Amino acid sequence: MGDMWDVEGVRARLRELAEADPRYRRFGANRHRYRLDPPVPEPEIARFEAAHGFELPSSYRAFITTVGGGGAGPNYGLYRWGSTTWARLQTDLGPDWADHFAVPFPHTERFQPWPELEICARHTPDDESFDLCWFTGSMVLSELGCGGFLRLVVTGEARGQVWSDDLAYDKGLNPGPQFRDWYLDWLAREVSTPGG
Repeated sequence: MGDMWDVEGVRARLRELAEADPRYRRFGANRHRYRLDPPVPEPEIARFEAAHGFELPSSYRAFITTVGGGGAGPNYGLYRWGSTTWARLQTDLGPDWADHFAVPFPHTERFQPWPELEICARHTPDDESFDLCWFTGSMVLSELGCGGFLRLVVTGEARGQVWSDDLAYDKGLNPGPQFRDWYLDWLAREVSTPGG
């Protein structure tokens, strides 16, 4: 199957989820409502990649150009690629955020920069305690809630992986599976779990 997606299979599973959870009681469902945004046109992706000197991981690229540009997905769903909200959330990397996608993501294992902070200490990406070099080569993909996000690594050794970014709650950056596995595992879990 490679990087190809079973578009109709994904949509059928989402319909099944929506039918089983009509009141959107599963976590995050009230936001994404099991709906996908329209796919992003291939030329739009190609122009963005060329302008900023990197290529999206092939599984994610195939997803947003054939399945959906955002919408239904784990937690609160996927941000629509290229949307205003998506772009605003990338600004942890600074005003020239898109150029930082070409700089390799520096991590291959869990990263926790504050080993001895009090458990209730909270930070925000505006604090001086955050450094943009921790996030290069990654883009915000989805919201975990309470200041946490999921990041797709687009360059570096962990390319294609989805990492949890819980730095706002001192839980660090944590590696996860490849995008395709992450998304399909969510679909399989949700289908096998009864709705609220």
